[in-house]
Amino acid sequence: MTRLLRPVFALTVLALLAACGGPTHPINPPNASIQQIDVLPDGRWKVQIRLENFSDKTVHYAMLKASLRVGGVDAAEIALNPDMDVPGQNADIVETTFAASADAQKAFPTDAKGPGGAPYELKGTINIPAAGEPAVAGAGHRQRISLIDASRRTEGTGFPSVRE
Repeated sequence: MTRLLRPVFALTVLALLAACGGPTHPINPPNASIQQIDVLPDGRWKVQIRLENFSDKTVHYAMLKASLRVGGVDAAEIALNPDMDVPGQNADIVETTFAASADAQKAFPTDAKGPGGAPYELKGTINIPAAGEPAVAGAGHRQRISLIDASRRTEGTGFPSVRE
């Protein structure tokens, strides 16, 4: 009888050891993309950034740092602390307002109205709590996820208030 129990005991121990694996990071890393850019009457830009969670688990977005280029020109450095949870397979929007560089302000209206629209690139990092860390501001270690979002926007797709 003990010969029969040994394999059962061994399998049980292996199953318990496999379950002891620590918390893991999302298999599908989070991302961010430009949702919309508005040029305000005073010349500043209001940018809506879409925080995207492709994982099936909730992800806490602690910080986002990125460079925005529009029309091949550096527009601004963006640093946000959204400090928000985005449920699995969902997205949320954060906004920021800034004064774009003079070169970007000159190039942007022409590019946005041209055929194919204005090319843009958002490149930087998203910080999320390390696996097993509490999802609160200032919590221990963070995992940095690289983000790159590059596309084109026309006046009618995300640039509704382009001024001449």
